[in-house]
Amino acid sequence: MRRHSWALLAAAVLWSGAGADSSYRVKPGDTLSGIAASTGVGMAAIRAANTRLKTGTAVQAGWVLTIPDRKLPATAHTVTEGQNLTVIARKYGITLTQLADANPQYRGGKAVWVGAVLTIPPRVAHAGAAPAQPAANRVTVRTASTASPLQGRGGWLWPLEGYHVVSSGFGERTLEGHEETHYGVDIVAPVGTVVRAARSGRVLESRPDFERGWGWTVVMEHPDGWITRYAHLSANLVKAGELVVRGQPIGRVGNTGRSTGPHLHFGTYLRWDPKDPLSLY
Repeated sequence: MRRHSWALLAAAVLWSGAGADSSYRVKPGDTLSGIAASTGVGMAAIRAANTRLKTGTAVQAGWVLTIPDRKLPATAHTVTEGQNLTVIARKYGITLTQLADANPQYRGGKAVWVGAVLTIPPRVAHAGAAPAQPAANRVTVRTASTASPLQGRGGWLWPLEGYHVVSSGFGERTLEGHEETHYGVDIVAPVGTVVRAARSGRVLESRPDFERGWGWTVVMEHPDGWITRYAHLSANLVKAGELVVRGQPIGRVGNTGRSTGPHLHFGTYLRWDPKDPLSLY
């Protein structure tokens, strides 16, 4: 009878995860500190969840301990080739809605690029689950060929051929301790990399704009109401009023103005209403 009961107990509670907490059966040689380390839950939390540990930390083989779930902090994920929002959500044990809520700039099925940064919201990690590994501060879902310019919908051309890592996306962000809205994307590339016009049009501005933090910047208008901005340049290759064709060099990547490193700020506006550039590719 005792052997039968023990078998049922072991089958029913060994790392069960049906409720809010999980269970762990103590094995010979286990210590409370070792159990805490392997489950990622603090000793104090385990003691608080188990009456028999109220007066000490000694454990005995065969005991079944309640392991409370732990909440992992928010983290970041760098998208790698072949990943999409669904794959990333599954990796961290969250729903697609939770991931989209934490990254509103990618709602509605918008593409994410290799090298972009996704915020992974705080989530409950069940005992026994491997802790999530920290990721670099970028993200991805779609990678473009470096052999030819990336073509977007409606004739859009990616302004930096061969460079597709986005270090800061469109929308809310914190920069130098201040919250702000980022009306564009920052594309990482070495200083001097040629910047090409995303579409044909006329140059509205080609000047240093340090007052607003853009540094050397080029602004273009296009026939259908679109406007593009190319900022933080090291050199401008066109003049205001000049007519430019798609793919024509208009500047070079720099680090001028309010910039934390070499990159191109690429902004897109429809009749001066800011739009996410990545939604166009």
